[in-house]
Amino acid sequence: MPTVVIADDSPTLRRIVTSVLGREGYDVVSAEDGVQAVQSVFSTMPDAVVLDVQMPRVSGYVAARLLKDDWQTADIPVILLTSLDAASDRYWGAQTGADRYLTKDFEAPQLVEAVQEVIAAADAARDGRPALRPDPVELTDDDVLSRVCDLLDRKLFETSVAADVTALAATTHGFEHTVAGVLDVLKRFVDYDLATVLLLDEATAYVAVSNETSQTHYTEFIAAAADAAAAASGQEVVVSGLDLRVADPGGLLGEDEDARMSTFLSMPLRGHGGRVVGVMALSSGTKNAFGETALATLRLIDGPAAIVIDNARLAEVRTG
Repeated sequence: MPTVVIADDSPTLRRIVTSVLGREGYDVVSAEDGVQAVQSVFSTMPDAVVLDVQMPRVSGYVAARLLKDDWQTADIPVILLTSLDAASDRYWGAQTGADRYLTKDFEAPQLVEAVQEVIAAADAARDGRPALRPDPVELTDDDVLSRVCDLLDRKLFETSVAADVTALAATTHGFEHTVAGVLDVLKRFVDYDLATVLLLDEATAYVAVSNETSQTHYTEFIAAAADAAAAASGQEVVVSGLDLRVADPGGLLGEDEDARMSTFLSMPLRGHGGRVVGVMALSSGTKNAFGETALATLRLIDGPAAIVIDNARLAEVRTG
């Protein structure tokens, strides 16, 4: 019997939804607010969740974001059921990752159909594989609120990183200054020895040196970045054909004679139309220097960075 968690601070609506879904053979677990909703989902691992938006303590929007952000519950379909029906409300509902948005003037068959459809879509997405259902987890109120705070902190960090990159379009002048600005933003968030933005059309690699390193490390890094660019674009990238422009104001390159590249990380830069315009790469002489945080940060930066760089390149072409 499929299980559905329904969360709403209205006892009347909880009874209605429980009755409607119960008649269709669903096992319904009810919650009175967003905190209880999250607790119920983690403790029962249901087949679907129906959330009111305007609830005490934690809203349906935040509860949906929390569930969709956690690997244990990300694949459980979420339906937002609310009296809010403005375009902005529907937009924000979509931004939470919710699978469906229904207003409270629904007819009973509409709700049943929505639940059936999102569960069927989740089954189809697994391509015949059984649903991954981790062991139930009992969360206290403080556990839920702590997860909410962590999520909001992380989303604020992500927004700040993206904003710093996109602001370069207004604060930098010229193509090369824009590329240098991207590398400077990257340095604020990730510790690296060497970083580069390698651009295919220009056959140019802009390199920033952040820590003492060796010429050997530098040579290995440029070769790895060229290989990454070739793999991402399908084009041949020859190191000897690259214009290498190195920013090393501290004179750090060559200071450590024995350093070798131990960790390398790269990300394709996709400009307008999704075309690969180059790669962003970084390296370190320290083994396993870049963890999940560094990778996640690079993923945040690469999208807006590619567009900002591509726009600056196109602007220079038009004015050149």
